[in-house]
Amino acid sequence: LRNYVTRIYGYPRPKQYCTFTGTRSMVQHTVDRLAHLIPYNKIMMIGNTSHSEFINEEFGEYPEINIVEQPCMRETSAGLLLPLSRIHHNDSNATIVMFPSDHFIIEEEKFMGYVKQAIDFVDQNPSKIVLLGIDATRYETGYGWIEKGESYSNNIYDVKKFWEKPGTITTRILVDKKCLINTFVLIGKSRTILDCMKECIPSLIKSFDSIAVHIGSEYEQIMIKRFFKYLPSYNFSKCVLEKITDQLVVLNVKGVTWSDWGEEERLIEDLDLVRFISPKTEVRYRGKTKNPVVERDFSMNYNNHSYNYFAEANRLATSSQLTTFHQAFK
Repeated sequence: LRNYVTRIYGYPRPKQYCTFTGTRSMVQHTVDRLAHLIPYNKIMMIGNTSHSEFINEEFGEYPEINIVEQPCMRETSAGLLLPLSRIHHNDSNATIVMFPSDHFIIEEEKFMGYVKQAIDFVDQNPSKIVLLGIDATRYETGYGWIEKGESYSNNIYDVKKFWEKPGTITTRILVDKKCLINTFVLIGKSRTILDCMKECIPSLIKSFDSIAVHIGSEYEQIMIKRFFKYLPSYNFSKCVLEKITDQLVVLNVKGVTWSDWGEEERLIEDLDLVRFISPKTEVRYRGKTKNPVVERDFSMNYNNHSYNYFAEANRLATSSQLTTFHQAFK
């Protein structure tokens, strides 16, 4: 999304701190989505030290949230290990809910209901890790896919195989086989996830020991700054999840409009779908480090016609869905 963001903002702002709908950034949408189920003081946001300016700007109104800043990028396994170790230090029986910050979800309460179901499942099956999978509505070669195995219980299935960004022909086969799009929303016990990482990437765990022994102490930040940059880089999905399919289950999420806004084409297509914004939408700027704000009356010019957001939403959705649309774009 770098080029798209630069066109909107005038500079290459990290996408998770960008506002594409309403007045909240993607990461603010994610935090508020989690708050349907999890108190703000139990939410931990992982960012990069180089993004400190944006983090402070975005979370000035969220003082309860725990911010974990990585000194540098060391791939997703190290990025997860740092907050995971901190949580596990405070509660060895903690249940972890891992959310990417670039998702677009309309029916947020319904989606979080599935997260609650996954939490309850993990409480009853602590050795299992749950991934949320979405029914495909289009052929998506840019997503990761999950091939379902045997039915476990109540829309929960064993994971048979992962397919990462398959080609067009393979994608059509996966859709025909009722495979699910991997949202990478993950729920599991901290102990279980750590044990899986120890089994699959022991070199990272060993290297992390220099930091781990100081988690929760006054030396924690010093050791993170000193040793984090030397941690080996491992992709969590490829190096861990793909090796532990026997411990994974997938919960089939139904009736939820979901998208991963990692690509410009997908983002624009989704925004046009709900008639909320288009490339012709006028945007006001509030300075370099501020988010662009869509005019508050939500009026726009779409294909040379004037639309009002609520009027158009009424055409696209039943009246019972209007509140859901409004909350998603607020």
